Amino acid sequence: MPKQKNIHKEAPNPQNELVAQGNDLIRHVRFQMSALEQNVIYYCLSKIKPTDTELMQQTFTIDEFCKACGISTDVKAPGGFTYQRIRAAVKSVRDKSAWVEYSDGTEVLISWFDTIAIKKGVGEITVVLSQSIKPYLIGLIERAKNGGEGYTQTHLLTYISLQSKYGKRLYEVLKSYLYVKDTQEKIYKQQIAQYSLDELKSLLNAENYHRYQDLRRKVIEVAVREINTMTDIYVTYTLAKTNRKITHIEFVYGHKKAQERLVSHKKALAKVNRTDAAKCT
Repeated sequence: MPKQKNIHKEAPNPQNELVAQGNDLIRHVRFQMSALEQNVIYYCLSKIKPTDTELMQQTFTIDEFCKACGISTDVKAPGGFTYQRIRAAVKSVRDKSAWVEYSDGTEVLISWFDTIAIKKGVGEITVVLSQSIKPYLIGLIERAKNGGEGYTQTHLLTYISLQSKYGKRLYEVLKSYLYVKDTQEKIYKQQIAQYSLDELKSLLNAENYHRYQDLRRKVIEVAVREINTMTDIYVTYTLAKTNRKITHIEFVYGHKKAQERLVSHKKALAKVNRTDAAKCT
C-alpha cells in the first residue's frame, strides 16, 4: 500500500514572524512597560502583515502566546499563575497610554489596545488594536518611499529573547538608526549615538535610577550584554564627564556579520525555548 502524503502544512513558527514599526514611533515614544507587557505588544504586532490596510482584531490563545514566548504552559488554566499574569499584563497594556514626543514640540497621545475579550474556558484572547497607532504600523513601505523616517522590522524571537525591558527598548531604538537601503558595504558601517544620562533614562524609562552606579549596573550593562549575546547588532559604550561628573554616554553599534548573527540566533532560540514559568514576569 503506497504511503500517504501528509496534506497538512506545518504551522509557521510565530517566533519567525516579523515585528515592523515606524521609526518615528520607536524613536519618540515614551512609556512604562514591564518585559511581559512589551512581549504582549510585540506578539500582537507580529500578526500584522505588510499587505494589511486596517488594524483588524487579533485572536490567539494564552497557550499560543506562552509557546511563542517560551513560558511554561502547565499552569495556564483560569486561576493558575501564568493565566493570571498574562491576563493582568494584557489589561495593563490596555489601561496604559503613551506620548510620542517630536522635536518640534508636538506630542501625540497613543494607546495600544481598544478592547480585549477573554474566553476563560479555552484561554482565548481577542484584541482590537487602537486606531491611534495605525499610522505607525500600516503602510510603512509607502511612507518610507515618501520621505518618512522609515521603519524597522525584527523577528519576534529577537525581542522575546531579551529578558530585560531596558534591553528590548535600547535594541529597538539603536536598530531604528541602522535603517539602510544602500550597498552591502554600508550595512556594516558603525553608528554612534550620544545621550545625556537624563535623555537615556527618559528613552529607556529608567528615571527611577537616580545614582549613576545603579543605572550602569542594572540598566546599561544588562541591556548591552543581552543585545550583544542575542541579537543581530553589536554595541559598546563609553562615558563622558563634565567637571569630573559623568554626564553623557556614547554608544557605538552596528550590524553583526553573517556568522555572528547565526551564533546569536542560536543563542536566542536556546534562551527562549528553554521553557521556564519564572520568565512570566
